[in-house]
Amino acid sequence: MITRRYYTMKAIRSLKHLSFYLPVLLLLVLNSCKHDNLEIVKENENIRAAADFVKNNYQLTLFSAAIEKAGMTEELNGKGPFTLLAPSDAAFNAIGILRPSDFDKMNPDSLKLLVQRHVLDQRILEKDIPVNGVDVRYRTLAGTQVYCTLASTANSTSGNSKSDLFYNGSTVTRKDVQLANGCLQLLNKVMKYTPGTVQDWLGSHPDYSIFVTGLKKFGLWDKLAGAGPYTVIAPTNAAFATAGITAANIEALVPEQYYGARLFGAYILNGKHFFVSDIIALNSISKSGTYVKEVENDVMFVNLIGSKNNDRFTMTYTMRLRTARSTNSSAVGTAAGGTAIETLDHLTDNGIVHSSIRIMASLANARKPITQN
Repeated sequence: MITRRYYTMKAIRSLKHLSFYLPVLLLLVLNSCKHDNLEIVKENENIRAAADFVKNNYQLTLFSAAIEKAGMTEELNGKGPFTLLAPSDAAFNAIGILRPSDFDKMNPDSLKLLVQRHVLDQRILEKDIPVNGVDVRYRTLAGTQVYCTLASTANSTSGNSKSDLFYNGSTVTRKDVQLANGCLQLLNKVMKYTPGTVQDWLGSHPDYSIFVTGLKKFGLWDKLAGAGPYTVIAPTNAAFATAGITAANIEALVPEQYYGARLFGAYILNGKHFFVSDIIALNSISKSGTYVKEVENDVMFVNLIGSKNNDRFTMTYTMRLRTARSTNSSAVGTAAGGTAIETLDHLTDNGIVHSSIRIMASLANARKPITQN
């Protein structure tokens, strides 16, 4: 009787222990099935190598497909270290890539270069980047350079600081995700790059043919094939059409009678390499808010300012032609960018091109005064 009671009590205690550990065991089983989460990175976690991590993340299914189709899975699971500048699925969607099969339309070599341009050959965390550094250069697996900007601002009241991190004008929306062989920075845009010069880029895009005609008419075209760098705010044909200007109008002009730099040269920033994010960063760093340039051989000035929507991670710019350096002076006209990704931050070998939906100077306000003999 005593023996039976002993074993009954032991069974009850065992059931109590089991009821205590059962939820823990269930949680462990569920966690083992869970995909990697960019938002939760814990020390001592079983962190995957780069390609495997991307493959197991729901935000990166298209980048994972690109890695696989480019034949880079084994390399990115290797020793490293690497920094993956990983565009989100939404970033690929914005350029028309909606599903993995869309990569099949790309040339295999071009696809591989696209992936390689989004991977650095070293591990770069935010703390490794110079604070308030603009266009700090790092090398990619493609052998190209990527430009990194880190803008840090401090709140004098609270003492808190905030930093914005950009690569080639793309915003890092999740920083320093740990990988077994490096780290990952999540981008809101696919970084654009076209081999060749700014001149090559403009010449190969028919939407800017009127602007090209004007640059050639006033002797401003050839320099865009030079070393640079140049930042070009390029009005579209639609922008000129809205102002009633056609290629035929420009061809008929007598250059000596017009301020060519006011009409077309004002859109070219010589010796400058500005992504839209750089303009915004300079505002945070210097507090001046505006980049000012004198128009060559003219009495006019242009000023350039950037703006961003923090909630949507979108950026754009405004560029004004003014009668004096001060931002309070009269504005003759305004060039402006949209927020559409395809209109901004086109990187070339000697500069960057942004699109403008308006022009700053009409033919009438760019005509020189008639002098009396």
